[in-house]
Amino acid sequence: MGYIPKHAQLEALSDEDLIARYDAAAANTVVGTGFYREEIARRQMARESTRMLELTRTIRTLTWVILGLTAVNAALVAVQVWAA
Repeated sequence: MGYIPKHAQLEALSDEDLIARYDAAAANTVVGTGFYREEIARRQMARESTRMLELTRTIRTLTWVILGLTAVNAALVAVQVWAA
């Protein structure tokens, strides 16, 4: 039976080392349906995170466009006020 590394040891492992340990442990492990449900949920969360980042970028772009248009509108109004 393998030991469970302390949190600091686990944090110090590279992704490759962690994957290698996972693969080694998986060879002798039996999983239930919960394992698959958790993986499905993890993938859904990853997709949602990607989608939210895309939406955030879109909102940021739209904010800059609105700011630009507002500045142009303010300049046009200022020109009309000074011309009058």
